[in-house]
Amino acid sequence: MTPEPERVVADIVAAAGGRLVSRIRLQKLAYLLDQLGARSGFRYAYHHYGPYSRDLDAAVFDAEALGLVEERYEHRKLDGARYSIFERKAEAGPPAFSYLGDPRLRDVVRRLAAVNATVLELATTAHWLAANEKAQDWRTEIIRRKGSKASKDRLAEAMRLLTELGLPPAAAQG
Repeated sequence: MTPEPERVVADIVAAAGGRLVSRIRLQKLAYLLDQLGARSGFRYAYHHYGPYSRDLDAAVFDAEALGLVEERYEHRKLDGARYSIFERKAEAGPPAFSYLGDPRLRDVVRRLAAVNATVLELATTAHWLAANEKAQDWRTEIIRRKGSKASKDRLAEAMRLLTELGLPPAAAQG
C-alpha cells in the first residue's frame, strides 16, 4: 500500500530528528529511500539538481497544510540564496512512521540528513545516470552535467555514500 504523500514528508522530517534543511536534501533523501525499497509512490524525472519528484514537491504543501510540518525560509550568508528549513510540528503528535516503518530506513535518513547537499546531489545523479539512463560512462556525464560541483573529492564522497547504501554505480564497482 502506498503511503499518503504528506506522511512521507512528515516521516522523513521526523526521522531526521524533527528538522531537515533544504528542499534539495528532502528530494534526494526521498529518492535514495525509494531506491532502498521504501516505496513512496513518487515518480521521478531528471532535473537540474538530479532526480526530482513533482509529487514530492506537492506533498510538502499538503504536509504543511495538514499541520504535520512547517517550512520556513532562511538565506545563506555567502550569497543570500534562500533555502528551506522543515520542522516537525509538535501538534502532529508522536511520529507514526507509516512510510518509514523499517528502522534501518529511519537510520539512513538520520545519517544522510547531515551529509552535504551537493554530495547527495552527486550521489543521486550518479545513481540516476547508471540505473535509469544506463549511461556507460556515467562519470564523464556527471562531470559534463554538474561541472565544478563534481570535484574529485565530492564525487569520491558521493561514491562512498552509494557504496555504503549498496546502490549503483558505486556498488557495481566494489
